[in-house]
Amino acid sequence: MKFPGYWVSMSSGKALLERTTFDETDLDPATNWKQTWQNEEESSTCNGFVELREALIFAAKLLSTAEERALSKDEIAKIVLIDPLWIKDSFEISTISQLLSDK
Repeated sequence: MKFPGYWVSMSSGKALLERTTFDETDLDPATNWKQTWQNEEESSTCNGFVELREALIFAAKLLSTAEERALSKDEIAKIVLIDPLWIKDSFEISTISQLLSDK
């Protein structure tokens, strides 16, 4: 089976979401088939998600770490409602402020 999903990575201080397709062998049963296997280093900043909500939260956490700031519950609640502006199946986020203003 194929599942639409998202790769989330961090590069040059920016978070990048990329649309992709996973098959069931890519997904981890421990996450109810919603995230990719973690075969990479635990500190890896590239993770795969089936749900956009979880991909956005992970991207926001990567940015908050880079910006050395905490995310409030209200900010996370706003972030998960974002409808990304996809450009060639990618959505690049430079800052938490940009992410929060994209709502």
